[in-house]
Amino acid sequence: MRYDEIKGFLHGGDYNAEQWLDRPEILAEDIRLMKEAGVNAVTLGVFSWAMYEPRENEFHFEWLDNLMDSLWENGIHVILATPSGGKPPWLIKKYPHIMRTDQNRIRHLYGERENHCNSNSIYREKVLQIDRLLAERYAHHPALILWHISNEMYGTCHCEDCQQNFRKWLKNKYTTIDKLNQEYWSVFWSHRYDDFDEIESPAPHGETAVHGLALDYQRFYSDLSIDFLKQEIAAVKEYNPQIPVTTNLFHFNCGIDITKLCRILDIVSWDSYPKWHCGTDLQTEWESAVEASFGFDFCRSQKNAPFLLMESTPSNTNNAPVCKLKRPGMHMLSAMQAIASGSDSVQYFQWRKSRGAYEKFHGAVISHNGSAETRVFKDVCAVGRQLQELCDVRGAVTRSRAALIYDWNTMRALEEQKSLRRNQRGLEEIIREHYKALLKNYISIDIIDQTSDFMKYNFIAAPMLYLFLPGTADKIRQFVEKGGTFVLTFYSGLVNENDLAYECMPPYSLNDVLGLSVEETDALTDGEYNTLLYQDKRYKVSHYCDLIHDSSAEMLSAYEKDFYAGMPAVTRNHFGKGAAYYIACRPEEDFLYHFYRDILRSIGIPAIIDSAYVEDVMVKERVQGDTRYQFLMNFAAVPRIIHGIELAGYETKIIKGIMAVRSYNDFHGRVLARLPDVSI
Repeated sequence: MRYDEIKGFLHGGDYNAEQWLDRPEILAEDIRLMKEAGVNAVTLGVFSWAMYEPRENEFHFEWLDNLMDSLWENGIHVILATPSGGKPPWLIKKYPHIMRTDQNRIRHLYGERENHCNSNSIYREKVLQIDRLLAERYAHHPALILWHISNEMYGTCHCEDCQQNFRKWLKNKYTTIDKLNQEYWSVFWSHRYDDFDEIESPAPHGETAVHGLALDYQRFYSDLSIDFLKQEIAAVKEYNPQIPVTTNLFHFNCGIDITKLCRILDIVSWDSYPKWHCGTDLQTEWESAVEASFGFDFCRSQKNAPFLLMESTPSNTNNAPVCKLKRPGMHMLSAMQAIASGSDSVQYFQWRKSRGAYEKFHGAVISHNGSAETRVFKDVCAVGRQLQELCDVRGAVTRSRAALIYDWNTMRALEEQKSLRRNQRGLEEIIREHYKALLKNYISIDIIDQTSDFMKYNFIAAPMLYLFLPGTADKIRQFVEKGGTFVLTFYSGLVNENDLAYECMPPYSLNDVLGLSVEETDALTDGEYNTLLYQDKRYKVSHYCDLIHDSSAEMLSAYEKDFYAGMPAVTRNHFGKGAAYYIACRPEEDFLYHFYRDILRSIGIPAIIDSAYVEDVMVKERVQGDTRYQFLMNFAAVPRIIHGIELAGYETKIIKGIMAVRSYNDFHGRVLARLPDVSI
């Protein structure tokens, strides 16, 4: 059966059956329990290479043949992984140079996972061999619905192979060494290169001062990792191009530009492990929910289509600072949050707990005792039943008129900066603050980057967009000129794509669009605050304050302290048919909520549900044809009431309604007019 022919959501997860091949009674019991739990898909083979090929060129697939057949006979689909994430010991004993070399130029010994060199030709050949054998054998098996390529790729290598490939990458990008020297400003400290062969990747005991070099090495290794995955994808597609491919993303700072990575995937997948219940008050659950929601919205936005929750835990993890159990109701709530955010699956790591090694106490559907009478198993069964009831929602999309820019290049460049504050500049936290404020206004939000199509939206916010890629300033200008509303913040538009400072006052090429120029940026110490007044309410300002020069924009709020008291802190400038706002500081979150509420109302972007923010309540919407599904989710352990609807602690309620469309004269010319809701 094809993936797109499956009715309803996928429910299942990682099944490490190779750990139980000497226990056929357990394999049989697993299938019985899967059916009881409403499991209809499992992921096989993520770390099975040593079982497939225990010795070089000696292959054993009979156990997988039997397992695939048995699962299919019992109505369970298979997501089959390529095993490149984990290597058998014999491979490294014979070919030690496959292992990754760290920045300090020390090569890894055998162990762990995902620590191979993506340049290594022997490893690529061995991966291609095992991938092709799997694809040749199983690409047309009726149980197979999806290829899971590798596993949670991350990190970089600095071996000599990678150095040579990096130099080739640089030659392709810059063509001449003079052009590279110009973009790196390498004459500084007499670091000017005379030949590409003189270039080494950054190292703690070597080059750390050339920021363009550091940024380029991250880009190079991201491209190399994507190329590695492309090779694997080509290998499995060769035998049946109809089977879609995915890989499980899991972290924004994994070393790969995952927006670029998503372009080579048929389906985007995400591993989500929020740290539920790890704080001292109820707000902690909301913060964890926001973090999870951001990942989900990012994945959904990459293809403007449903994604897959590939991994989650039905109970606890084994790697959190405090490994808390999910409280009663939280597993259903977290599963529904994924569905509400655009996932077409709820899947777990893992089905049955391992008896030994690193993840033996990581949460699983079936514990070491093998019992079906556990709280966790019953929670999973309840989710299985709920997903069956919601089968019509599968494939439903999210329609967003608002977007938030989260840019990988900016993130990587800010990591190197000797500016503002000694340590982390806080980009991810700042992005999250703006996302949270928009989320609390109960609208749908896409997470995009600078390369995205801006014209799809009415509203875009770009917090701390330090680095401008070629064409970004022009895209912002055209977006505003044609009627869009754009919000830019402090420390934006300072450098080009190679981290080379612009010879102008920021934000580069947008001074007329914003109606201002930024002369300086002040960094505040921990515990130091300025203030601003907005709509008769005073808000704290922390961390960063831009000092605006010669502002012709309308001042919406001013600083109240320090030598720049009275200077603009928040501005608006009408440009063409649209408007550009500038937040010159890092204000407290409550300001952002009210500020965005005012903007969204003024430009006619309606909330999913007509309500001010209710503490701990998240609202998401999916649309299927002319039917919309609203998910009201309470992340507090105590009841909440929103729009007259009471939600018990950790409860989700789903509202089904009919959607009508009418024309009106605005940026995109169409708006959703909501009709009365029907509860389901």
